[in-house]
Amino acid sequence: MLMLPIRCWRGFDDCEPLHSIEATPDEQTPEEYESPDFHPVSFVCCGINHSETREHQQDCYRLCFKNETTDEMTDNDLQDITHLGAVIAQALAIAATRMVSGGTVQVPTVQGDPLASKDQ
Repeated sequence: MLMLPIRCWRGFDDCEPLHSIEATPDEQTPEEYESPDFHPVSFVCCGINHSETREHQQDCYRLCFKNETTDEMTDNDLQDITHLGAVIAQALAIAATRMVSGGTVQVPTVQGDPLASKDQ
């Protein structure tokens, strides 16, 4: 089963969220998160825009970036978001290669693990 976001963080009823990553306060409870009153200050989200007001009908994939200083929303076709993902993946691959070539190797730890070294 695929887990989809519970709603559009912008509150739109014409956008079906497919995936999002949102900033939530550390002390937030699951009940507060699911409340209609919760509106994250920062998130990135992609969904399907079901609105008929799109400039180009094939641009049905809505991509949103929102934080304290940026608020971007674009409607894209499948080729657009696929190419965006490919560009980001390539940039991450280059950054990782440069880090390893420069002698930096990151070892993942569990957040809050008291045994994890603070030097990592």
